[in-house]
Amino acid sequence: MENKVQAQSLSRSLGLAECVTITAGAVIGVGLFTVGSQIVGLMGGTVIIASLIAFVLILFPCAMYGELGAALPLAGGTYSFAKRAINYPVAVFESWNYTLAQVGIGASEAMAFSNYFVRLLNALGCNVPVDNGDYSLFDFFNGAVPADIFLWKTLPAIGLFILFTVISYRGIEMNGKTQNFFMFFFWACSLVWFATVIAKADFSGVTEMVAGVGIPAGVNAFAQAVLLVLWCFFGYETIVGMGSEVKFPQITIPRALLISPFCVLAVNLLFQWFLCALTPAENIPDLYTAAAPYAEAMQYAGIVGLPLIILCLGITLGGDFSTMNPCIAGPARYMYIMAQDGNFPKYFGAVHPKHKSPHRAVVLCGVLGIFFILTGSIKIVAMMCAYNQIQAYIIGFWSFLALRKKEPDLHRPWRCPAGTFGGWFSIIAFAILLILAYDPVAIWFNIGWDVIAILYYVLYVRKRPIPQEAIDLEALALATVEPTAEEKAALDAQYKRWRIGAYIFAAIGVILFAGSWLF
Repeated sequence: MENKVQAQSLSRSLGLAECVTITAGAVIGVGLFTVGSQIVGLMGGTVIIASLIAFVLILFPCAMYGELGAALPLAGGTYSFAKRAINYPVAVFESWNYTLAQVGIGASEAMAFSNYFVRLLNALGCNVPVDNGDYSLFDFFNGAVPADIFLWKTLPAIGLFILFTVISYRGIEMNGKTQNFFMFFFWACSLVWFATVIAKADFSGVTEMVAGVGIPAGVNAFAQAVLLVLWCFFGYETIVGMGSEVKFPQITIPRALLISPFCVLAVNLLFQWFLCALTPAENIPDLYTAAAPYAEAMQYAGIVGLPLIILCLGITLGGDFSTMNPCIAGPARYMYIMAQDGNFPKYFGAVHPKHKSPHRAVVLCGVLGIFFILTGSIKIVAMMCAYNQIQAYIIGFWSFLALRKKEPDLHRPWRCPAGTFGGWFSIIAFAILLILAYDPVAIWFNIGWDVIAILYYVLYVRKRPIPQEAIDLEALALATVEPTAEEKAALDAQYKRWRIGAYIFAAIGVILFAGSWLF
């Protein structure tokens, strides 16, 4: 029995660098380069207000998940926490919502990749059709969209999803290596792009308000704007869902979750500032409906050639690619642990004997992602996934509070400061945002999905006890080791470097906006 359990367990291969790049990569991508940057067309330079609100709203959640991940470094993240802290039905409901949201984000990322990829090809001299519309497979068969436009919008996205399904299939070590490469490539391209276009930046583009641009007047409109910018910060908990594959998780997970929000804030503010500063004032409202806002802003400003190529390379081969990894690997771990627990077909609980990956769950995520891509709408998928994620997060915050009360003596290697306040504050804030920012189209998809999740539990899961093998597997994952003195010193030095770098770049982003407004 022991050998069988070990054969189904995952291996610990992820260090701090991989945890930060997986966490930041899960966040930096489709939100920033599509729906998040479209908000610049609605708010102009006041987008910094939405970004800072989003940053503040995400600090307590990151700290709470840091405490949970250090204490319970398990696959399945919030599902595993809710199962222990609340009850089994709530855990299953959460897992359905989170899995749908993460796969949907990956699909949105792939669609965003297609939008920037065709602009990259055109910048390189290719004659590729470009269209800002959203087209589904139904539109294609209905004749509502030309075949060449539909194929250029979908085939690169599907190809990208298949590529990263293969990478995830080959195991977490492969995930970590490719994640580091793509994330560092994105940061390098970003710095080069900043250097090539800084001379064309215009402060008035940040401060000058044009018709229809500014803080949205209605509460619902402002809440939706904040939600879409907040979506640029969602995914922070991805590494917690891979807790059973992190080295020294009791130290590494909370540190990664303390660094990542500042990395994400820095990237968001820097790119938002450049988008405002490069776009001619009269064209800022056009960004709200742009399929590839950054590429189109540069074309409005007459910036083509090498800077446009660098931008598209950074977004497609860096930003988009770095998000795809965790958006497939993360939900696959949820499916894997659910299958181990017996509330998902056991077929998907298998671990590849060579790659040590939940390979069948990975393939299922790939199939679901292609389905989302064929729906054709980034914005609808974004609103739907944001709603699902917020539901999952609220359950996570509830689990944090419940576990503190239920198991006060649980060993917590790191504790969230003011945790009880942070838990209630986060539940209330996210619940208010969930209500105020509802989308009249996406909400029906969310309600339908929630009904299916409840029926699934009642009809399929309710009378299925968790197998002893799954209990033994969880106990094995919780048996972590402490680092040696030398390893601890190296971890501390690495953490200090990452933390200082994240703080500096976040401060630079705030200073750029503040300087534009003051001077």
